[in-house]
Amino acid sequence: MKKISALLLAGAMAFLLSNCDATVDVEYPVFPKSKEGRQLQKFLGSIRNVGLAVEKPQKSLWETVFGAGSSFIDQMPSKVFEAFDKETYYKLIDLSKRADSINEASLTLTGITKSRVKLGNQLGAEAILHIGYQKPYTECGSEMMVDYGAAALKVGGAIASIATGKQVDTGNQPISKQTGIRYMLIPLDATLIKVETGEVKKAVVSNPAKVDAGVGNMDCPSVLDSFGKALDEAALYIKDRLSPKVKTEAIKVFKKDEDPEVAGYLDDGYQEITGETPSFKKAKENWDKADKKAGGKSWGAKANLGTYYFQAGDFEKAIKLYEEAMKLSGADKNYVRELRKRVEAAAAVDDTEK
Repeated sequence: MKKISALLLAGAMAFLLSNCDATVDVEYPVFPKSKEGRQLQKFLGSIRNVGLAVEKPQKSLWETVFGAGSSFIDQMPSKVFEAFDKETYYKLIDLSKRADSINEASLTLTGITKSRVKLGNQLGAEAILHIGYQKPYTECGSEMMVDYGAAALKVGGAIASIATGKQVDTGNQPISKQTGIRYMLIPLDATLIKVETGEVKKAVVSNPAKVDAGVGNMDCPSVLDSFGKALDEAALYIKDRLSPKVKTEAIKVFKKDEDPEVAGYLDDGYQEITGETPSFKKAKENWDKADKKAGGKSWGAKANLGTYYFQAGDFEKAIKLYEEAMKLSGADKNYVRELRKRVEAAAAVDDTEK
């Protein structure tokens, strides 16, 4: 009897869980709150899938700067891809791994510009980011740097002196010390090209990274030790100008509806974003079907479609759909209103620079 009761309870729980609204992690773009951020948002629209083409550096030129046999020169394309793939909003497609279907000439800036539509169709990309290089540069020098350990000791001594009424000796170590610096410029020259229209947005790294040997150490850091930091700084500079940052929110996906067929489409959409190969695009197709079957009267379909446009960066459509969802019978108005507020916050930019 106990076994039967346990089975019935397990079945009931499974039924309830299958019919409950589930929460999923949704990534969405966050643009800089500035004039540049507003321009980037307008340029990108809902672009998410981006092909990345990294040119091979001109080896002879780079070896004159960094020395013959510098192993990292040959690794530049893969290292650049890795740097751009860190915490990026874009779903990057590495064009170098499509050599079977894309010839090398097509990966130059000229080739991409001419063949962007064909490449976009082949890759399923909405834009292509081309990375080339200008002339690299490195040299050694020195700068005064703050020794924060010595500074903390001075501050601690001053506090102790006040507390005890006696002078506390903290030694004569200077707070600022001359330190060896390697200046290294990895001159990435980036062009983001929209597949559909051919519009472009550019960013070029022109300031060198500064790599120190440790405060007070006058040795010049090696080229190899400095390269990783310089490349990461260069990639971050480009990403800050050509890509929004990514943020993640836990958001409910609605699966219930009075019409079983509509509920089925809603659940099919949920399955598409929680399976082995999550796809919001395929989820949207199912939620569109649910919306059509319900004659536009399913608040769950409207809310889910709003979330699709939220993660795609089309904040205007997301807000419109959330508002439509709130007007329908049975809607979880408080929750959907909160979703709308999240979108409005993400869409907000600083108007002082208009």
